Amino acid sequence: FELEIAEGHNVVVFVRSGAVRVGAEGQEKALGPAATALMMREGTTLRLSATEDNTKVLILSGQPLDEPIAAQGPFVMNTMDEIRQANADFRSGKLGR
Repeated sequence: FELEIAEGHNVVVFVRSGAVRVGAEGQEKALGPAATALMMREGTTLRLSATEDNTKVLILSGQPLDEPIAAQGPFVMNTMDEIRQANADFRSGKLGR
């Protein structure tokens, strides 16, 4: 199966169940259940083939943000200062319950 992807977009392939082979011809990688692959940004075609019956995959694609990422607990922000503020806001009830 081939899927057209916008040039330069990030692409993530997540195998929900079953198994697939993903990648350029001759360079395919095997992915099993609950495996995730972050694809290279080059090219505009995603190639994959199921290697088991009833395989289910989730494909995510989007324009890269190219911003720093800081993560802790349930929060994902750009800096650790923003993470600390989000935690403080959560503890004080500013984010709801």
